[in-house]
Amino acid sequence: MKQHDEDFKKMLIGAIGVVYGDIGTSPLYALKSCFTIASLSVIENNILGIISLFIWMLILMTTIKYVYVLLKIDNQGEGGVLTLALLTSKYRLKKWKSLPIALGIFGGALLVGDGVITPAISVLGALEGLQLITVLNPKHIVLIAITILLGLFALQRRGSDLIGTYFGPIMILWFVAISVLGVMGILQNPSIFRALSPYYAINFLISNGIAGFISLGAAILVITGAEALYADLGHFGRRSIQTSWVYFVFPALALNYLGQGALLLENPAAINSPFYNLAPEIVLYPLIILATIATITASQSIISGVFSLAWQAIMLEYLPRLKVIHTSKHRGQIYIPAVNLLLCILTITAVIKFENSDNLAVAYGLSVSGVMLISSILLIYSTIYKWKWGKFKSIGLLSPFLILDSNFFITNIFKIFDGAWYTLLITAGISYIIWVWRSGKKMLSEQKLLCSSSINTFLSDYKKSYKYRIPGCAVFMSHYPGKIPNALVINLRHNKFLHEKVILLSVITKEVPRVPKAEKFFFEEVEKNIFVVTASFGFLEVPNLHEVTTWAYEGGIIKHNSSVSCFLSKEVLISNHNSIFGKIRKSLYIFLSNNAVSAHDFFRVPNQKVVELMVTYRV
Repeated sequence: MKQHDEDFKKMLIGAIGVVYGDIGTSPLYALKSCFTIASLSVIENNILGIISLFIWMLILMTTIKYVYVLLKIDNQGEGGVLTLALLTSKYRLKKWKSLPIALGIFGGALLVGDGVITPAISVLGALEGLQLITVLNPKHIVLIAITILLGLFALQRRGSDLIGTYFGPIMILWFVAISVLGVMGILQNPSIFRALSPYYAINFLISNGIAGFISLGAAILVITGAEALYADLGHFGRRSIQTSWVYFVFPALALNYLGQGALLLENPAAINSPFYNLAPEIVLYPLIILATIATITASQSIISGVFSLAWQAIMLEYLPRLKVIHTSKHRGQIYIPAVNLLLCILTITAVIKFENSDNLAVAYGLSVSGVMLISSILLIYSTIYKWKWGKFKSIGLLSPFLILDSNFFITNIFKIFDGAWYTLLITAGISYIIWVWRSGKKMLSEQKLLCSSSINTFLSDYKKSYKYRIPGCAVFMSHYPGKIPNALVINLRHNKFLHEKVILLSVITKEVPRVPKAEKFFFEEVEKNIFVVTASFGFLEVPNLHEVTTWAYEGGIIKHNSSVSCFLSKEVLISNHNSIFGKIRKSLYIFLSNNAVSAHDFFRVPNQKVVELMVTYRV
């Protein structure tokens, strides 16, 4: 029992340090951006209205929707928009059966945009406090931000454990600090507690008309990072996330926003930096340092999330095989160099282009509101088909979330020319790459299937032509269970023999996070010493040949003194001028395929045991 309590405390601290980095640093820029973007006057009704809007968004969207509803919908304990989409797609919907997966892919692409903007806006928001106490101008702030971000992305190859170990506990200090600052602000004007009434939020939206509608696009900044609550479900568990949010993080955020509102009631001129103006000048330097470290932690959380998302997409064949480095024994601790480089370039570009947190806030809202809208749609799907609520009950109870998310998304769509175009461009680019890769793989699969024969047909033809076998065991990897792999056909055509023992291995990725060991391997002896083996892995697992051969040794399929060789086919793509595949799509697909990691590297096959045979395809 004592050990259980200790483990729970560690999970609580871990959740506070990792999960809440993004949403926890929103007080740096959210309130100022809300007034700036909507060009609102800093008057009592607007201050009370916006703070009330902030508090009730945290209650409705984060606490109720994510903490108490979405966290209950998991796929073997895992969460996140793509995981939710895969879970929903299991229900074999008669109509719009591909909609959940399409929404999941689009949501994942939006999350990449989030992964670009979060580090940029968080670090800039923290550093802008320097302008209150130094002579640094905005260009100096941009240069310092770029330096910090370059260091952050350079550290990624060391693993997120490094940042989590040294900076994770800082987030606890951060939430304590913003709570204290909030209380100091509230003491200046306790009448800010009126903002706890939803009346002020509703009245603000009605009385301000278009300006109130526009302010919704900035108000979304208060709940950025709510998706991380759901995405990190598998790492920290429902109980630790719920407990840390309700009893620690939410009160800290609420106090700080109330404190900022109270400060503005007393001194409207403090809108130039309401967060830092809460603090006495003597503590500004340490507060800026603390804020900068907190934003680094916030950035690490979303960067790690994008790595995890990319890994899932690779395993599910939505992206080509990329080089993946597992930086820790803990699941989910991975580093993908190509993704890290892409995020780094796009983030630095965002800092240079937008220059300050107010401008970036415009670009930020679209990705956040888009992911939240998609999660609400998939949530309704899940309650209908998993929880069996029925359409009327599900839509009736959950439509408020859908309406709110739709409003947030629409308000941010209107900001496309003001800066949201950057997020839209990233989302469109990632979605296009996924679409090209999926359509290219489908076209290639059709060619492969046309050339493949069934196992029984192949063995029947083989017996007529070849009689001899050589010592040893040969593993031929096949993408299609029950079909003969090209590597085997080519090997037999040129070498005229089979090995004494042959294993036709297919590695399958299931739409679940992990496959139990008892269900992971299946084999059938279709002919004497010729085995068809299917190895199933979840989309969060690392497939490797060593695990398969270890199982085969233990099961007696391979003798311990046998030499094992692995035969793989390598695709060589040649452009076909008569192809219906568009020229741009074709060039992109060939580029992606040529730069994909080889199968033997991806499946961790020792180089000395690999025989790679090239097969040419026209696309």
